[in-house]
Amino acid sequence: MKLNLFTILIVTLLLGGCTEQKIDRPSLIPLPQNITWGDSFFKLKKGVTIAYQNNNSEKLGLSKFKTEVNELTGLLLKEVDIDGDITLQIDNNTKEIEAYTLDVSSNKIKITAGTERGLMYGLETLIQLISKSGEVPLVTISDTPKFAWRGMMLDVSRHFFTTDEIKEYLDLMAHYKMNKFHWHLTEDQGWRIEIKKYPKLTENSAWRTEKDGSKYGGFYTQEEIKDVVAYAQKRGIEVIPEIDMPGHMVAALASYPEYSCTGGPFEVWNDWGVNMDVLCAGNEDTYTFIENILEEVMPLFPSNYMHIGGDECPKDRWKECDKCQAKIKKEGLVDEHQLQSFYIHQIEKIVNKNGKKMIGWDEILEGGLSETATVQLWRDFHDQDAVRKIALMGNDVIVSPTGMCYFDYDIETTDLEQVYNYNPIPKGLSPAIAKHIVGGECTLWSERIPNKERLDFQTFPRLLALSEALWTGTKEGGYPEFYDRVLGQYSFLDRKGVAFGPSSKVMNITTEEIDGRFTIAIEPLIEGVEIKYKPANSSSYIPYKSPITISSSGEIKFQGFRGDKPYGEEKKYTFILHKGNSAKINLSVPPSKKYACIGERTLIDSRIGSATSFKDGNWQGFVGSDVEATLTWNKPQTIKAIQVNAFEELGSWITLPKDVEFYYSTDGKDFKSLEKLGQENKEQKGQVWTKELQLVSKIENVKSIKVVYKSGGLLPKGHPGEGNSSYIFIDEIIVK
Repeated sequence: MKLNLFTILIVTLLLGGCTEQKIDRPSLIPLPQNITWGDSFFKLKKGVTIAYQNNNSEKLGLSKFKTEVNELTGLLLKEVDIDGDITLQIDNNTKEIEAYTLDVSSNKIKITAGTERGLMYGLETLIQLISKSGEVPLVTISDTPKFAWRGMMLDVSRHFFTTDEIKEYLDLMAHYKMNKFHWHLTEDQGWRIEIKKYPKLTENSAWRTEKDGSKYGGFYTQEEIKDVVAYAQKRGIEVIPEIDMPGHMVAALASYPEYSCTGGPFEVWNDWGVNMDVLCAGNEDTYTFIENILEEVMPLFPSNYMHIGGDECPKDRWKECDKCQAKIKKEGLVDEHQLQSFYIHQIEKIVNKNGKKMIGWDEILEGGLSETATVQLWRDFHDQDAVRKIALMGNDVIVSPTGMCYFDYDIETTDLEQVYNYNPIPKGLSPAIAKHIVGGECTLWSERIPNKERLDFQTFPRLLALSEALWTGTKEGGYPEFYDRVLGQYSFLDRKGVAFGPSSKVMNITTEEIDGRFTIAIEPLIEGVEIKYKPANSSSYIPYKSPITISSSGEIKFQGFRGDKPYGEEKKYTFILHKGNSAKINLSVPPSKKYACIGERTLIDSRIGSATSFKDGNWQGFVGSDVEATLTWNKPQTIKAIQVNAFEELGSWITLPKDVEFYYSTDGKDFKSLEKLGQENKEQKGQVWTKELQLVSKIENVKSIKVVYKSGGLLPKGHPGEGNSSYIFIDEIIVK
């Protein structure tokens, strides 16, 4: 049985005997560094008072705390000058900026810190200690964070989020002691910040025409930016703006094409991935354009930092641009990579001139890095030892690896335990070098996050694990205890209306065909979660008790439930019963381990892959080689058609097969060619290309068929992975 952290036994003498009283300790996330529990409670009652003994400046976090207490208990806190039931006091001898102590005794609560920021964190811990009835367990806490940089990045360009939605997230960040909000304001798909000198950036570049013809977009006025920044400051959060450059600038170029290499015309992009068009690094006017923009942006943000992106900048346009080639020659540069470094250095001078420090994604390493730049590392797949190398150079590093910090990735790719085990500091690094690793950030790229509900789903509960990793530091073998505390946070998230997702994969769904009967089995993977399903043409869920027999093709929906509340997202599977279900299958090469799904039977288990996600467990991924799939039956079959599907998403390194060849055999040994279908035979359904071989006349006595998928080859010129092998993703081989 899992409780809200710990259960302790208070043993008291009663009438000469013993009785045990169970007391549930509150769930604290992040867990304080040092904590000693008592064996009783302090009770908040009507008329409870709070004294904030620091009258020289704003009372950071106090208004939020009073609101939280009222929401939770119904009590109204009254402010007094001295000696409150709750007293907050500045201790000038405490040097750590974010440290605090919290002492709950039988008759009062006291929080002490060296700064208002520390007092605010003490209040955030206190609100997690208070029960609905106003009871606060006796406890002594001394606490300070392990890392100074505890951040969250939100991309508002692919999809737009209102200032009210951002403020909700700032409140949640403060509750879990996150202190950096990285605001990704510009992209190919939309420009989101008012620049008065260049009004077309919001009149035109903030809006895109979607593929269905609708308009999508939005932007923040400078006054709205100031309002959000002020709101964040009251919660101890530093807001760091990002204007991404020199790539990811198509939205800006749609309004000001003169700063491109080709002169356009351009439209605000309505697709995802990496666009080939970038700022012209050989045009002196480009630098003036960016300087004017930054000199409007930077004064809006009191932060010491300005993020300039620098990631995923294709060099194709520069290679063909006379101005860029002339700049390379004039500056004595070797190639276009050094041209990007030259560009970044010029922008850093502008940033530094305005009293800021520059941050860039780890691509700014290419061609040479300045001594003062801060690097935000995301490409853990690019160089496993990159964090160590950057720190050894003496540059500060913000560690945001895709494998643990990309919360736009689905929960099956990056689950709660993976995030909990995140440690920004490589093993064996000396303290003198490790000091350059300032902390980390989770990133929420919004290609597939169209609204706040989905943002909640992707962010929580994983943000809790990141909070713990960056504030407390995680412990080997500590995940089960941490997970107990996560369960204790769900009531708070429910109260705040956070539509949180699951902590890990909710269920496994497998299929099996035996003696002509086709069944679906569901394995629940999270304790306390019940699985229900909704048969085709049904409007209500049925509790899953035993394997489901499928007698016809159709769609079945599966949903996890924690009590009466849905937990995780509804899984929709289209099942197509066909002749291939009864075959045995052999693959010439194994799929990528990460995308093996249920093994070879994935391609004949009747489940059709999603039209929008290659990570649904039905798409098998293969990298760098052709794939031969051979289906063999015990009894000869009559074949009329064979249908295969392939998924395409170039931004995720997935290309279509160059072609698909079909063969058949009547003895299982000698194969005859049926046909080869190239990419010109494709029929688009979302991101899925369907290839169907319709036979002119049926073929009888077929013992085996073979489907050969030709590799998509190397990733094309200009792609961030240019020259690397592409993936092909395939699902069900449907035999009719």
